[in-house]
Amino acid sequence: MAGFWETYAKLSSPPMYDLSGADPEALKGMGRTMLDSATIVGLGGEIEAGIRAPFSDKTFQEIDSEINQEQAAFKENYPAEYTTSSGLGMLPTIAVGAPAAITRVVGGKVLPNVAFGTGIGGLSGFVGGTGEGESAEQRIQTGKEEIAPMAVGTGVVTAAMMGAIKQPHNGRQANE
Repeated sequence: MAGFWETYAKLSSPPMYDLSGADPEALKGMGRTMLDSATIVGLGGEIEAGIRAPFSDKTFQEIDSEINQEQAAFKENYPAEYTTSSGLGMLPTIAVGAPAAITRVVGGKVLPNVAFGTGIGGLSGFVGGTGEGESAEQRIQTGKEEIAPMAVGTGVVTAAMMGAIKQPHNGRQANE
């Protein structure tokens, strides 16, 4: 069994970014998942369908349905890649807007911000989840399944951001 440093050296050496042997379906699924997550409410499939529809003989709904089916298969076949891609897609959006928006709406106290972030996370999880199903029943069910992970994740991220905002900088509080 390889030790930590051997594994680290192997993963840190070229061709660490060589994707020539990667499964094209996994790469496509990862890109779609990142776009879905970057929009926060999971509109990546709709964006892709809207771009592809004018250049296709299929309708927007047909393309969107096809994307949803492919993404469901990607989520099932590549759960680790799905989770990682989802997190990577959220990072830029959250890092840019969330700290300023939340503290402006709620104020500088940690607990109200975490509660607000958790609520917004649950709501966005539901809204984003409803974009994944085909029928109304599937959309509602998927929406319900996404509430808890998004609420908890957003609460944790908000708590971490509030902790960073509250850290003293050069002897002063960040929100003075």
